[in-house]
Amino acid sequence: MNLGHTLRWAVHLRPSQIGWRLLRRLQRAFLQLPMGAPNGPLRFLTDPWPGNAENGKRIASDGRILLLNLEHRLATPIDWHPCHKPALWRFTLHYFNWLADLKAAGRADAARALIADWIYQNTSPRSEGWHPYPLSLRLFAWLRHAPFVLEGADEHFRTLFLSSLDAQARLLPRLIEYDVGGNHLIKNLKGLIAASACLPTHIDGLSAWLEALRKQVDEQILPDGFHYERSPSYHLQVLVDLIDISDLMQEPPAWLNETIERMLPALATLRHPDGGLALFNDGDTGDAVLLEALDRRFGKPAPLPLLPDAGYARLEAGDMVVIFDAGLCCPDHLTAHAHADTLSFEMSVGTQRVIVNSGTYAYQDPDWRNYFRSTAAHSTIMVNGQNSAEVFATFRLGRRPAKAELFRDGDWIVGRHDGYRHLGITVERRLRLTAQGLEGEDRVIGAPNPLFSACFHMPSRDEEASGQFIRLSSEGQLAVHEGQYAPHFFEKVPARWLKLSPEPAGSNAISWKINRL
Repeated sequence: MNLGHTLRWAVHLRPSQIGWRLLRRLQRAFLQLPMGAPNGPLRFLTDPWPGNAENGKRIASDGRILLLNLEHRLATPIDWHPCHKPALWRFTLHYFNWLADLKAAGRADAARALIADWIYQNTSPRSEGWHPYPLSLRLFAWLRHAPFVLEGADEHFRTLFLSSLDAQARLLPRLIEYDVGGNHLIKNLKGLIAASACLPTHIDGLSAWLEALRKQVDEQILPDGFHYERSPSYHLQVLVDLIDISDLMQEPPAWLNETIERMLPALATLRHPDGGLALFNDGDTGDAVLLEALDRRFGKPAPLPLLPDAGYARLEAGDMVVIFDAGLCCPDHLTAHAHADTLSFEMSVGTQRVIVNSGTYAYQDPDWRNYFRSTAAHSTIMVNGQNSAEVFATFRLGRRPAKAELFRDGDWIVGRHDGYRHLGITVERRLRLTAQGLEGEDRVIGAPNPLFSACFHMPSRDEEASGQFIRLSSEGQLAVHEGQYAPHFFEKVPARWLKLSPEPAGSNAISWKINRL
């Protein structure tokens, strides 16, 4: 690990983060699982999100589960900590969100057997299943699906299940992720609010946890309605979390519903005409079933042309849509899901994505993690073959843009950033969408004879797939490279990326057009 990278990352951490991180490490050695009491819930949560009946049948009948495009044997004896699976996948297994799939398949018997097996096998609070993030999601999932799993259950299972619920709700307040913050902290508070609303021995904490959530919402949701980690995927997650919290309240506070109303059009701004999410920062194109359920419930709010605080712009002309990122990478203290993607854009013609960013693929894959985070993996401008932000380790950034601008200049939208200030360079991209297609002007300012290029990623290696919709033209020098496209986690397909360089070399500007055919 490069010491310079680490120092440039650490200098942005808040002192409280460092303090909480040290406390958590000391705490881990002495952590004990509290005893739980089998108290029945005062009330149950609503269940508005549909499950996948096919996956539920696979779990119950075949003893196999499909999560994040990876399958695993889920028949006794169950391996709840498969070391051959990535950490994100193992976390997802411990979320128990897949209870919705068993519910859709009508297999409460299988749900009870798996829950009981988990309780018997996961008795150490220092194992990954008790990490506060999966703990928060599992606590909420068990409370949400309690009516389903308890109906027809014998007294032994009922006591086992309710005692474990109570124990999890007692442990979570000791593990709140103040050292991480962001969407993790929202998940922690969601679990605690649900426990306080549903479990009789936790009701006294409801007001305090709601106030803690309000403070986080004030910090994390920007004035334009977008989540401050600037990832469409995590914006969607936080939006659903807040909807779930609102649903469990008999009288939701006004600030909560007002926040949801602001977040919905912000989400629409980052959705392509195919209904999926744009690939900026970490995440994927989204769960189509979840997005459709959101649309059925809330309708389809009109996208916004500009999210000035998050730094996104949306251009539309005919059946063409362009989504442009000219914002900062992330909150400076929270770099986990940031990519070096400033001034990147994605483009659709109808429901066909024709220019994309490469996606995320995996968090813990050392061969691919920081390729997918790199500037070269995005449809943006790259100087001297370097990243516009120093991506390293799994979730860290060293140097990154300190200033990013997004503004209109007549019928052009203009983005500018200083991620290459160590080279004495500012980078600018100007975009204009007309009925004929997208025009772009890329420029580097501040250094003589710069070496820079514009990258354009296409979601398929098949030239005809995008070529039937668009054609890139420029007086610059064009090179074609093999690339990778990851529309979902652990799904990676061969793709193409085009590298456009100024002609003659050393020029500080290049113009290009993507013509609609």
